[in-house]
Amino acid sequence: MQNFHDQKLWQDAFVVLMDVHDTFDTLRDGADNEIVEDVIGSATNVAAKIADGLSRQDRRFGRQVLLDAIGMVAIVRTHLAVAWGRGLLSDEQFRTIDDKYAALTDTLQRSR
Repeated sequence: MQNFHDQKLWQDAFVVLMDVHDTFDTLRDGADNEIVEDVIGSATNVAAKIADGLSRQDRRFGRQVLLDAIGMVAIVRTHLAVAWGRGLLSDEQFRTIDDKYAALTDTLQRSR
């Protein structure tokens, strides 16, 4: 079985997670710390869920775990929208990260 680190799906999730950290780490001491923690936490959970799904030996169960990650991506995108709505993200920052999560959702949808 291939290591999840070697899988493009996980690598894509990891790259966007690092983008989230780059964008939000400087905001951690701000007034909306809860929103920042929600975004970072949910983004971390997406990458972890994908790693979990890719690590399963039972392919059907692994596929189901990956499908569960679709809902988790929706949670991240909701937290991103809240951060944007509260003025923590510029339009460009929001669009860039949200577009990457939309692409990740498409990839996960195709993994059915």
